[in-house]
Amino acid sequence: MPPIPPPMPDEPDLQTDRPHSARVYNYIVGGTVNYAADRETAAKALEGWPGLRTSMLANRACMRRMARHFARLGIRQFLDVGSGIPASPNLHEVVQETAPDARVLYVDNDPVVLAHARALLTSTPEGRTAYVEADMRSPGTLFADPVLHETLDLARPVALTVIAMLQFVEDAQTLVDALVAPLAPGSL
Repeated sequence: MPPIPPPMPDEPDLQTDRPHSARVYNYIVGGTVNYAADRETAAKALEGWPGLRTSMLANRACMRRMARHFARLGIRQFLDVGSGIPASPNLHEVVQETAPDARVLYVDNDPVVLAHARALLTSTPEGRTAYVEADMRSPGTLFADPVLHETLDLARPVALTVIAMLQFVEDAQTLVDALVAPLAPGSL
């Protein structure tokens, strides 16, 4: 493999020489955005917890079922908080298959995740897919972001997904309440 060039001054350092949790997850679920250090760490994790891949794939399958179901219910806006590095099929791919006009906003606070996401995420011509850099523990900052308002109409129902993230938050109920509060009636 050729050496990776150093990042440009305005690009984040992807730190490909050391493992990154989002890339380890990406590798374990079959994604392609990972490096040797990530794969080595994943191998150790899988050795220590042989059911880890099954659990992570179950998370992905649950996301696909929920997204498809919400789109069939008529929801056309999705807010995915703590999204991680894209691994196809992504939430927007699933919902836009059912509803090409669906709008999806991904949220993560990790510059490594954001660099990969911006490079990999696309949308149907009728829909919209965007990414916001925000920390899920600061809902006020997230809901003040102009990209959120350019992508989602908070006067209409939104499906909020926070998949495999709440176990990392001390007061998950308070956080969920703060994330749901600005959403329109009929949101999920």
